[in-house]
Formats: sequence, structure tokens, C-alpha cells
Amino acid sequence: MDCLAPAPPGFRIPLHFMQLASLPTYILALISLVLIKSKLFTTYRIFLIWHVVENFFFEIYSAFLVEPVLHAPYPLIRTSGILSRMGVGSLYQAFMMAFAIEYNGASISEMFWFRYKASILNYNTHKFTYLLQFFVYATRLIAIFETLFPFCVVGDALDFQQEFKASLYKLNPTDTFLLCDSTYVIAAFRDYVSSVILASWILQAMFFLFSIPGTAIFISFNLPKTMSDVTLKLQKQLLKSLIIQASIHGAMLGIPNIMFISAILFGYENESVAYVAVGCLTYHGFASSLALIVFTAPLRNFMVTWCKSKKKTAENKTSENKINDKRTSAL
Repeated sequence: MDCLAPAPPGFRIPLHFMQLASLPTYILALISLVLIKSKLFTTYRIFLIWHVVENFFFEIYSAFLVEPVLHAPYPLIRTSGILSRMGVGSLYQAFMMAFAIEYNGASISEMFWFRYKASILNYNTHKFTYLLQFFVYATRLIAIFETLFPFCVVGDALDFQQEFKASLYKLNPTDTFLLCDSTYVIAAFRDYVSSVILASWILQAMFFLFSIPGTAIFISFNLPKTMSDVTLKLQKQLLKSLIIQASIHGAMLGIPNIMFISAILFGYENESVAYVAVGCLTYHGFASSLALIVFTAPLRNFMVTWCKSKKKTAENKTSENKINDKRTSAL
């Protein structure tokens, strides 16, 4: 078997085609976040820029650098993207994917934590703050741990992978993809490496299951009434955007993560559903960035004004060129 054989066209073509829509969206989101001038939006936009940039690189990594291929019912991925063609082993790609997922989670956590502190007056007096703070600190710790852990266990992890793949191939000798260096077997709690990574993945998923919707709900019921009308209006607009962001991350990030964990623990049969989950995980950042532009009033208003300004500048330049052409013709 060709170890670099790509995923089915029904998954691969849409996965790459979506870049035609997602790339302009990321560019517009970053332009609006970098250029917008708002005293009430100054610090929050830094978290949003971080989140948008992280989402963009995660998307490129998943769709082009890794380009995963699934083989039901095995809990494994076979990588067929640019990194595999360059000779990078599946273990290192899997570690980088875990790293990317953890830091994507960290950016979401920090974004919601900042919105919570900015929206709730005297937030330190609320008991919910301590619970949320625990989730945030735990997420930071997991992200740091996932950065350092692979460097310490790479030798053992390679040995475990060879052992698992040889064992599976012995039972299923017709499935030659099991011998590919681009194949990474996710063995649930079969060794200490997979146990630690899977446990941290499950732990972070549980944190987000409670903290993201909990933060949005708590803010919606506890916005201070003593704000000025302008500030309160902006806070409500940002809250609306936050709730939409929470819904998107829950649907496109939370559900696929739960599906992956379930598949690793209990197995799966339907590859098509699994590919849809991979697509949602890959492009959740695109949906998030699009919602950010559409539902965050300061960004939306800035983008409309900026586009009109660019259009007017282009029209003026065209008019000037026509006048200059007429003068040249007259001479």
C-alpha cells in the first residue's frame, strides 16, 4: 500500500476548497482587529488576535501539513500531508497536533476569562470566579505540560508505537497501512504515554464543557447596571458575540472532541461521520472568525467603514486616471 495515499476525495476536496472562504475571513478579521481604534476594545482585541492567528495555523496544520486519513474501526490516523511527504514521522505529527489542540484550548480559555473579568463588577467577590479561575489555571498547566512532556518520552513512545502496530498487523495481515511510518495508533491507556495524553485531553474537554457555557450564562445574568449606556450597550454586544462563540466552539470543537475520545475508548465504525468531525475540528476557527466579524458590533462597523473608504479611494483614483487620460489625449 502507498503509505502517502490521500483521504477519500469526498473529504479531501472540501477540506482544501474551504480555504477559499476561510483565508479571506482570517485576513479581514485580523485587519479589523489590528486597525480598529477603540478605548473600550483595546485589551480584548489582543486576545482575539491571538485566537484568530492560532486558529489559522491550526487549520493549515490539520488541512495541509497533516491531512489525516482514517481507517475504521482502528483508533488511528494515517498522515498524508506535507509533513509526511517530507519524511516527518506520525508520532511527531501527533505530538504537534496535541500541542496545537491544547494551545487552541488555552486561547479560548484566556479569551473567556478576560471577558468575564471585564464584564463582572467586583468579580473577586463571586464564588463562581474561583471555580473559573481553577479551570483557567489548570488549562494553562496542561498546555505547558503538553509542551514539555513529549520531549521526555519520545523514545518510549516510538517503541510503544512499533509494538502496537506489529501486534495489530499480526492479527490483521491484510491491513498493510498498519506498518506505515505515517500511521499513529492511539492506544487507549495501553501505555503511560497514551494514558497521560488521553487523560489530559479528557480533562481539558471536561473543563470546557462546564466553563465555557457557564461563563456566558453567568455574565448574562450579572452584567452591572451602573455602567453608562454606551458601555452597557457595548458589553451586551460583546456578550452576544461571546455566546455565539461559545455555541460555535461547543458544536464544532466540543462535540468532535467527545466523539474522538469515545472512538478511542470504545471504537467506531462509520468513517464518514469521523471525517465530518475532523472537518469541524479543522474549520471551527473559520466559523469562529466569521462570527466574530458579523456579531461583534465594533468590528462589524469598522469593517463596513473601512471597506467603504477603500472603495471610495479606488473610485477617486479611477476618476483621476480618466481625467489624466483625457488631458493627455487633448495634448
